[in-house]
Amino acid sequence: ADCCIRWGLYESANTFVGWPIVPGFDIAGVVEQTSASSEFKVGDVVYGATFFGAYSTRVFVPENQLRKVPSNISVAQAASLPAVSLTALYTLYLGGQYNPQNETESSSNKNNNSILIHSCAGGVGSMLVQMSKLLKLNPIVGVVGRTSKVEAAQALGCDVV
Repeated sequence: ADCCIRWGLYESANTFVGWPIVPGFDIAGVVEQTSASSEFKVGDVVYGATFFGAYSTRVFVPENQLRKVPSNISVAQAASLPAVSLTALYTLYLGGQYNPQNETESSSNKNNNSILIHSCAGGVGSMLVQMSKLLKLNPIVGVVGRTSKVEAAQALGCDVV
């Protein structure tokens, strides 16, 4: 996406931001300023997503786009999650496999809970595999580009690769 932004091919970048533009969606860092009503405090370590601008040294982001970095992962790991996770979740929603109004309901199609995931060892694909497992989709069929990625796909939760 960042390359497309730089090339001027990302439509929402052109429509909502224009030029010049700073690319980037995934962010992580330390809260420097917040409102009195915020759930965050100055000094909290957070990660999240922004609508462009993540390559900046500082960003102003609505707090609903941020989460505290869990203690069991690094800031760098947290920074790698938002775009791929949100893309995977939206894909499951578009495919009728995720209902945000009822997160315990895994599928709108109760007769078929199987899923085929291309590039299942990559960023979005690996998130899709793990989310599909959480939603109890079965079987999870993964496709990889090289045999060297089969073990990784199986470790993520693919039933068939």
